Amino acid sequence: MENYKDLFLQAYDLYTKGETELAIHKLNEAERLYDPEDSPDGFNLEDLFILRGTIHFSTNNLEQAKSDFERALKENNSSSEACLGLGQYFIAKGLFENAKTMFEWAVKNNPEHPGAQKALANVNSKLNLSMADNSLSAGNNQPAKKEKSDPLDEAAELFAQKKYKEALTKLFETRKQHEEVLASIENFIAFNYLELNDDVKTKEAAERALKLNPFSSQAYATLGEIYFREKNNSAAKTMFEIALKHNPENNFARTGLQNVEQAMGITGGNGKAHNLHFSNSY
Repeated sequence: MENYKDLFLQAYDLYTKGETELAIHKLNEAERLYDPEDSPDGFNLEDLFILRGTIHFSTNNLEQAKSDFERALKENNSSSEACLGLGQYFIAKGLFENAKTMFEWAVKNNPEHPGAQKALANVNSKLNLSMADNSLSAGNNQPAKKEKSDPLDEAAELFAQKKYKEALTKLFETRKQHEEVLASIENFIAFNYLELNDDVKTKEAAERALKLNPFSSQAYATLGEIYFREKNNSAAKTMFEIALKHNPENNFARTGLQNVEQAMGITGGNGKAHNLHFSNSY
């Protein structure tokens, strides 16, 4: 009779050969047989969830991948691999701030992990940050960052000095930063309502995000998904194309555009945006 270790190794071998469905089948069977009392030579449920999540991710089964990476993190809350997997999930969804958080934890849990370091550098680049930016590194073998001054206090000081134009510049910059943060929050709210199949609240949150940040790729992509659910394919296609113009790496939008083009009988589109010209901001 096959045991957990045998099934796990068979699944890994099948995965390396590209036989993903058989690999998933073997891992499901291994999970059913797993007994922590057997201590299977260093292979545990964390390893199983990481491997299965990786396979699901490789076949674009993103939600199944997310579930497995989350279960791996429950097994070991210091799992660098689980954090890395969740970060890649957020990248695929176009949620770069969330991805950055997970990659930072992946690096913190295992500073020597080359994949985690590279992933963090890549997402920092997408967010127009320093490649080495890591909010979890402050005070940890690094000089503490200088505490930032309150921009409102700075504006008040400029006002007191009768430097009104400089004060206005500071206030406008601050307002824009706050609007972008609030837009990200609204996008995350919309994403949660989307998973709950509450289309009305999803649309409301996405529209609030666009009022705050008219260049939000994810807000347009979310609206595209809602229009697609409503079978308004023309509007959905437009929203997904705008989303991709603002952020060509938004895989959520790209997949949505592919789905709507397929529904419309458009061939050769490959999920690319057409005939629109917007800035490439997230």
